[in-house]
Formats: sequence, structure tokens, C-alpha cells
Amino acid sequence: MNNLRFSLLLCISWFIITQVSAQCPACMQENDRILNGDFESGNVGFTSSLDYVTFFPFICTLCPENNYAIGNNATLFHSDFTGNDHTNPPSGDFFIANAPGSAGTSVWCQELTVYPQTDYTLTFWARDVADNANPHPLALLIPVFNGVAADDTLIAEGGWSSLTTTWNSGETTVLNLCIIDVQTETGGNDFGLDDISLTACEPIVLSQPAFAGFDTTLCSNTPLEIGVNPFSGYNYSWDVSFGLSSTDVGNPTLSIENTSDSVFHISYVVERDSANVGCLASDTVNISILPIHDVFIGNDTTLCALDTIQLSVPSLWETIQWSNGETSNATSVGIGEHSILVTRGQCTKSDSIFISAVVVESTNLPDSIHHCNTSPLLLEAPMHGTWLWNGNAAPNPIVADTSAIYYFDYTSNGCSVTDTLELSLFEQHFALLSTDTILCDGTSALLQSVYAGSWNTGVFAETISIDQSGAYSIVVENGPCVTYDTIAVYPIAQPVVSLGNDTTFCEDYPIVLDAFAPQHSEYLWSTGDTSATVATAGSGLYSVVVSNRCGVASDEIAIDNFQCSWEIFVPSCFTPNEDTFNESWIVSGYNIASMQVWIYNRLGEAIFYSPDGKVGWTPGIAVGDDVYNYRIQAITYNGEEVVKTGGIYLVR
Repeated sequence: MNNLRFSLLLCISWFIITQVSAQCPACMQENDRILNGDFESGNVGFTSSLDYVTFFPFICTLCPENNYAIGNNATLFHSDFTGNDHTNPPSGDFFIANAPGSAGTSVWCQELTVYPQTDYTLTFWARDVADNANPHPLALLIPVFNGVAADDTLIAEGGWSSLTTTWNSGETTVLNLCIIDVQTETGGNDFGLDDISLTACEPIVLSQPAFAGFDTTLCSNTPLEIGVNPFSGYNYSWDVSFGLSSTDVGNPTLSIENTSDSVFHISYVVERDSANVGCLASDTVNISILPIHDVFIGNDTTLCALDTIQLSVPSLWETIQWSNGETSNATSVGIGEHSILVTRGQCTKSDSIFISAVVVESTNLPDSIHHCNTSPLLLEAPMHGTWLWNGNAAPNPIVADTSAIYYFDYTSNGCSVTDTLELSLFEQHFALLSTDTILCDGTSALLQSVYAGSWNTGVFAETISIDQSGAYSIVVENGPCVTYDTIAVYPIAQPVVSLGNDTTFCEDYPIVLDAFAPQHSEYLWSTGDTSATVATAGSGLYSVVVSNRCGVASDEIAIDNFQCSWEIFVPSCFTPNEDTFNESWIVSGYNIASMQVWIYNRLGEAIFYSPDGKVGWTPGIAVGDDVYNYRIQAITYNGEEVVKTGGIYLVR
């Protein structure tokens, strides 16, 4: 921390040039080397053989001897002490010590950098802080420079007093400065220390020395920045303006052309002031400019595509290097960019030329043509004037019926031009698939093309195996010749037939048997019929055989006829008189699947019920002669629901 603060102060002295003391010569300033000599920064920047203590309320922190504190009021640290800061009471801080009474106690020390052969003046202030009017031992403070005690001693008595002494640094650049206490008695020896300073007239450390640059040898017309980047507030002056971009900046650009055959020498002196504090400095740089002539190989030009021209330079150079690898002073080149690099000593020169092709009328012939040989191909070059096809006069256009390289010669803007194309003729390969077909479930089939091609299944082949119905297509390519074909594959399932379970039917209503199976099926019934359906003609066993390209299926059914008409017979009266005739009232009928019977008296009360109609009503003696009502609910064999109601005469 102490070294950092010292470096910071040193940097400030470099960049902020303080006013020069009247007692200091030019280019020097009075500088204080002590860090935190007024103790306003606290317990930093120095060392002490005493123990450091800090303030704590209601405790005498300086009561033990051999302690010191930094504060603004000695009473806060010891109730028997008094005193405040020397220069800024009562808020300023100072050094407060309760010394041990040991001779040679180093109460304050600091290591400093100093200039050699320089006189330094040390000043410090001290006072007695013991709040006691009675005689008591006083601190005897002596400054010590690199272990050598000064001849002067400051007695810390009463209020603040100072000691000033001088010291010469000699050859040293480091000072170990201490203030020691040589009092050997206790019961006092309590003191304050403040405003320690060590001053001297020291050279002003400028932020930038005078520097004109390093001595340099340059080639002609080679720019060079000399000097240094300028600092704000400094003035610069160059003694020679020749070749410089400016004479009043710290880093002008130098550029000189030497067209002679010998080396040109020149010196530049820069004078730099010291931010107007009276210090001037200068420096010299020596520059040597080597001679070298410019090289020129010609202006950009044009050529016919196959022509060449010769480029050359004088034989003035030590080495010549053309971009095409030639090293002589002349070379032949064609269309393109060409350059030369020449050297003489350490200096080089270069030049380049761009040769473009003469703009000629284009035939617009493509580099190549792939043609499907299904129609004649005409090659035409839309040119005017003299031209040849394949070296011979020929019609334009010409019919190209052979795969070959064709070239067309013509003259344009004074240039002979040849344009070529490569013709490739291709025969057409047709994609021919068979007609639409069928595919039985669970089987596979082969689809065959005349030529291999790309199927929509992702396969490239002549033949593919399929196991699913759908549309299949193939694209056959031969160069630019492309054909395609599509085939539809229809699914056919194995025939399935079901005539149902054996059954019965009414003789008045024949049953239609249906054996329909889709997808190209054929039928043969036991009746000889060949349609999908047949109507039965009475009881018997009926069978059918169904077939298609994928298989055969058969079924049979037994049919039993029954009478379809029905009837329910209801007696209108009966005589239950125990003469064995008409003793019961009973309902009968035919072709009845189920039947329920109810008997009601005149009050609407049900007095008899038969769940199946098979049991007759035989009333007892208690049932008197009367008219009774009946209700019959029945279902016939053919599913018809029947309800009958009426009256019954009971007569005994």
C-alpha cells in the first residue's frame, strides 16, 4: 500500500508540473518525499517499533506503554493526555505515543527514494501530551538518516515545536529515515508527532524526453515516421523542413525521392520544450536515402485472345523478377495481369500492367449440347461476314447428325476467333410396361420394363417385384431422352361366400340366397343358376360355388318350408255345468308362435290368465252366468303381432 501511494505521487509529479520554487533552479522543483507526513491518511506509509492501538469508547487504549495511535484528540485515547492536530485542530489527525522509556526506540520510520548528490531538508513537529503540570520525563526525538543520527534533538515539551535539519544524499538513492526517542525514563515520555516533511530541489521528471528517432537508411520515396508521438502541452520544432510533413509536431512523416546515382544524407534536429517550465532538450536523427529509379512496363492495353506482346525494362537493376518467373529484362506475355519486381541494393521497385482481351462478337455457342436424336439438330452461329464450320465453308445453320466436336471460325474486330462445342447425340429408350393387371391378396407379381429406369418405388431396375396394388410408374432416361409409362395394379381378394345358417320359411314367401363376391367372380348354384343370387323354390339343400382368378369358395344351406297362414279360434260361449260337455273355455289356432289370454268380469277385473294359451278357463260354481270379456295377445310364426278382444257367454 505504501509503495503504491508513493508511485502514485511520483506519477502525479511527472504529469502535473508544479510551480518551481524561487529557491530552485530551472528544470527543478521543490518536492516533499514523505508519504502521509500529516497522518491524515491514518496508520499508513510508515513503520514503528511501538504497538498500534485504535480508539475504543470508555477504555484507555494508550494506558499501556510502548503503544501509539492516530487520532485528532489525545484525551480520547488516554484520560491523562491532551492535545490536538498541529495544523488543523480539532479535526486533523496526528501521531500520539506512550513511549516505553527505552533509549533508541524507533517511533516512526519510512523508506524513501531520493536523488543522489542532493541536499534534503527534514522538518517535523512534536509536543508533550501528558496533561500534567508537574515535572515529568519528556520525549527526546532525534532524526536518523540511513542509521546515522543527526546532531539536533527536539524536546517534546509544552505545545507544538519543530526541528529542521539538512541531509545530503551523496551517492545513495534510497533513504531509511527514522525518528527515534532516546528518553530512558517513564512516568511521562508521552508525545505527539505531526507534519513530517523531507524536501529538496529535484529535477522535473518530464513525461517525454526529446527524441528525433533512430538513425535509418531508406530507399527513395519510402515514407518513415520519425520522432515520437507528441504529448499534450509540449512544443516541438524541427530545424529542417525538407522532406517532412510538418516541422512543429513530435512525429512528422519523412519522404524523400533520390533520383541520383549516389546515397543522399540528411540530419534532422528536434527541439522539445518542457511544458513551459524552462527546460529545453534536443535530439538528432541521421537519415540516408538510397537511390533507385522508378520502373515502368507500360500502360494497360488489349490483345486478341491468342496474341502476345513483349514487355521490357532497361538493364539498370541488380535483380529482375517477372510474375511469370522470367528474370531477364524482357518477356513475352498474353492476356492477364503481369508485374515486375526490381531491386538495387536493399531497395525495390515494382510495376504492373493489365492486358485485356479485345471484345469480339460472340457466337453464343454453348460449350456442349446433349441432344435426343428424335429430331434433326440445327447448329447456327448468328454471324455476319466470313466464317467457316469445321474449317470449311458450309451452310449456316448446319444439320448436326453425328456426335463430335464442332468449331466455328470467324473474324471480329481484327481478331480471328474460334468457338467450339461438343455435341453428344442420344437414342431414345422407351419405357413400355404391360397393360393394367391384377394382384391376388397375399401374392406378389413382377413388373417388367424394356429398359432399366427409375420406378416410383425408389428402385432403379428393369424389373421390380410388388406385393401391393396401386399405380406403378417408371422413368427411363438416356441423356436428354426421357420417357415414362404407368401401370395400374388392381387388388383381387380370394372369393368368400356365406349363405347363412339353415332356416325355415313360409311357403308363400321364397327366400333369396345371395352369394355375391366382388372382383370378377363367377357363380354356379346347385339349381344350375350362374347369377350371384337365386330364389328358393321350396324345401331342400341349396349350394353354390364362387370362383375368380384368385381362388374358389363354396357354401350350402338347408331350407324347410312351413305354412305361412294362421288363425285363432275363440269360442263365444260355454256351459260349465258338470255334464262333461263344454266345461272349459279354451282358445286354439295354428301357426301361432306364442299366445297370452286374459278374462275380465264386468268390473274390469282380471279373473283368469293363461301365459301360453294352452290352459282353458274352467270357472267354479261361485262364478255366475254372465257375459265376460277376453283379451288375447299372440305372435304368429312369421312374426306378426295379433290382439283379439271380445265377449264370452257363460251359461249353466
